[in-house]
Amino acid sequence: MSASVPRLFVRAVLARDGKFLAVTLASCAVAAIVAMFQYSVYTSFLRASAVVPRMLGGDFWVTSASVECFDFPYQFSQDYEGALSRYVPGANFRRVVFGFATWRSPQGRRGNVAVVGVDGTGLPDDGFAADRSDLARLDLSALGAVQPQFGSISETTLHLAQTVDTLPTFLGAPYVIVPFERGRELLGMDPTSTSFLIGDFPGGGRDLPNLVAARRLTARNFPDVSMLSATQFADSSARYWQRKTGAGMAILLAAVLAGLLMAILLSNGVLRFIQRYHHDLISLLGHGANQRDITRIVGSIAVLIALFTMAAALLVTPVMIALFRPLLPWVSFRPSDAVVPLLAVLASLLIALGAARRAIAAYGPDIVFRS
Repeated sequence: MSASVPRLFVRAVLARDGKFLAVTLASCAVAAIVAMFQYSVYTSFLRASAVVPRMLGGDFWVTSASVECFDFPYQFSQDYEGALSRYVPGANFRRVVFGFATWRSPQGRRGNVAVVGVDGTGLPDDGFAADRSDLARLDLSALGAVQPQFGSISETTLHLAQTVDTLPTFLGAPYVIVPFERGRELLGMDPTSTSFLIGDFPGGGRDLPNLVAARRLTARNFPDVSMLSATQFADSSARYWQRKTGAGMAILLAAVLAGLLMAILLSNGVLRFIQRYHHDLISLLGHGANQRDITRIVGSIAVLIALFTMAAALLVTPVMIALFRPLLPWVSFRPSDAVVPLLAVLASLLIALGAARRAIAAYGPDIVFRS
């Protein structure tokens, strides 16, 4: 039989019985969109869990020995900078303080903010930076609309000097960036204390292999503090929020369940196609087709459903995330977020083809006579 017959058969199905396939296409697409949306929320949760360490960067961080997360630090003496310099020669240190403080907006509304004081911010001593997604919660407008805009942190009046797009958070208290000394003052900290030290190598990280030895010496000689690479500390913060709240696992579980539902719907759709066109497939066998031709027909339908599912998820998910941005400002879609859901679609396709193998195996030459 001509190899074009399976293609003509599939084309005829699409032209004459599109409504039948539309139900399967729509259901699989919805499940895939939910899976990709939930997975994007999950990856965004991990990114937001360590948004400040990733924004501040650095090559390594020095923390108190028991600190697992940026948002829950313990103070230690800034004199450790000099003591640890011999283990990381040439590294430049930045001090960081963090804590929660009271906020009074220009309209007099009170709340809390998460104060991040950092060396080398470039901000004026009486200014602060905030994320654009948090301006409404702070009763502030975008820069350029009203100048200047003042607010009070710990009863100290400061003005909005800069807005950024790199500090979205689910904390409930917006992050505000201030100069280090101002942050220490706002938080009422000891004048010789810091929450973290950030180390930067002048070679842009080429000295990172030496960090392993530096960490070992720090742990042995200064057990009160820990030295971690910037990536390790960011990952530690993300794991802390995921482990302590369980929110990340709940979101991931929803994505997994949506993926399983997609696999079930795709398999069911392929099997329903075989059942619906049972007599037509037998007729093809009677006209010289074989199991390979039947497999091509069923496989083409399954691939068509999978491709439509992928395309719908890729097109609709970013739009949904954009629509939910006012409610979930810390959620964003990145191309890398689509990799795992698309692999789930491919896995669902393999499952569907596997489920169809037994049904296809029944289409032997003898079925024509038995029918």
